[in-house]
Amino acid sequence: MRLFIKICFVLLTFSSLFAQSRTELQKRKKQLLEEIELSNSVLDQTLAAKNVSVHQLKALKQKIAIRSQLIRTIQKEVGYIKEEVQMSIRQQELLVADLDLLKISYSKLVLQAYKSSRHFNRLLFLFSSSDFQQAYKRLFYIRQISKYRMFQAAEIEQKNIDLEKSIVVLKNQRSIKQNLISDKRLENQLLNQEQAQESVSLATLAEKEKDLKKELKDKRNKRKTIQKEIEKIIAEELRKVNDSGSTKAFASTPEAIALSKSFTANKGKLPWPVAKGLVISKFGKQKHPVLSGVVIENNGIEIATESHSTCRAVFNGKVSTVLSMPNGIKVVMVRHGEYISVYSNLSEVYVVKGETVSTKSPLGIVLTSQHDGSTMLDFQLWKVSNKLNPQKWLKE
Repeated sequence: MRLFIKICFVLLTFSSLFAQSRTELQKRKKQLLEEIELSNSVLDQTLAAKNVSVHQLKALKQKIAIRSQLIRTIQKEVGYIKEEVQMSIRQQELLVADLDLLKISYSKLVLQAYKSSRHFNRLLFLFSSSDFQQAYKRLFYIRQISKYRMFQAAEIEQKNIDLEKSIVVLKNQRSIKQNLISDKRLENQLLNQEQAQESVSLATLAEKEKDLKKELKDKRNKRKTIQKEIEKIIAEELRKVNDSGSTKAFASTPEAIALSKSFTANKGKLPWPVAKGLVISKFGKQKHPVLSGVVIENNGIEIATESHSTCRAVFNGKVSTVLSMPNGIKVVMVRHGEYISVYSNLSEVYVVKGETVSTKSPLGIVLTSQHDGSTMLDFQLWKVSNKLNPQKWLKE
C-alpha cells in the first residue's frame, strides 16, 4: 500500500508539471493565433490595393514564421499530452491492481467472519468475561473488527470511483490528443498554401527589379533625411545640457537621471507603440526580401499594424520635436532622460514640442500608404547617440 501511495504521488507530481507546461504552451498558442489573425488583417489591407508589394511579402513571410512556431508549439503540446496519457494509463493500472488486492483482502475477511459466526456467539463472548474491564476490551475488539470491515468496504468503493474518474480523464486526454493532431495537420496545410503564395509573390516582385531598386533608393533617402534630423536634435539636446557636447551630461538633472534609471529598469517590459503590431523588419542589417545581394540597414524596427491605428508613447517623457517631412510623413521624438524614442511614418500628430507625455499616451495616427495599402510604423530607440534594438525593450 505504501509503495502504491509513493508511486501515485510521483505520477501526480509529474502530471502536475506536465499540466503546467501544457498551460504555458496553450497561452503561447493563443498568442500565436492572435498574431496570425493580425497578419491576416494586415495582408487583407495590402491585397485590397491589388498590387504585390514588398510590404505584403514581408507580412507574408512573418505570417509563415508565426505559423511555423504554432506548428512546433502544437507538436510540443502533443508530446506533453502523450506523456499525460501514458501516466494516466499507469495510474489506472495501479488503481486496478490495488483494487484487486483490496477485494481479495475484503473477501477473505468476510469469509473469515462468516466461518467464525457459525462457531462464535458475540453475546456469549461478552457475557463470559471474568470482569467488566475484560468485557469492555472484548466489545472494543468486536467494534474494531466491524469498523475495519466497513473501512475496507468504503475504500473499495472509493477506489472504484477513482478508477471511473481516471477512465474519463484518459478518454478526454485521448480526445484532446486527436484534436491536436488534427489541428497540426490543418496548420501544415495552411503553411504549404502560404509558402506557395510566397513563391508566387517573389516571382511577381522579381519581375519588377527596376521599380524595386527605385523604391529602395527613395526609402533610403527618406531615412537619411529623418536620420539627419534625429542626429541634429540629439546634438542640440547635448548642447543644451553641456557646452562641450559631452554625452555624460545628456541626463544632467535629477529628474532626467531618475527617468533614465526607470526606463532602463523597464527593459523588456515596455508596451508596444501600437495596440496591435507585427514586426515585419528587424533591427540592424537585413537582407532585402527580393533583391539578391542587397542589404538594408534598419535603425529601428518596422511594425505592421491595422489601418487608422493610434501610435502611442512607450514610456513617460517629453516630446523633443515633431518633424514634418516634405512628403507629408510626420515624425515624433520623445525624450526619456538619456533615452529617445522615435515614431516615424505618421499621418497625423496629436502632440507638440515640449509637451509631457505618459506611457501609452496617444501621439498620432500611423500612415496608411495609398500605393500598397500598408500601415507601418517605423519605431526607433536611442540612448544618447547610440542606436538600440527596440525589440529587446518591448514586452513580448
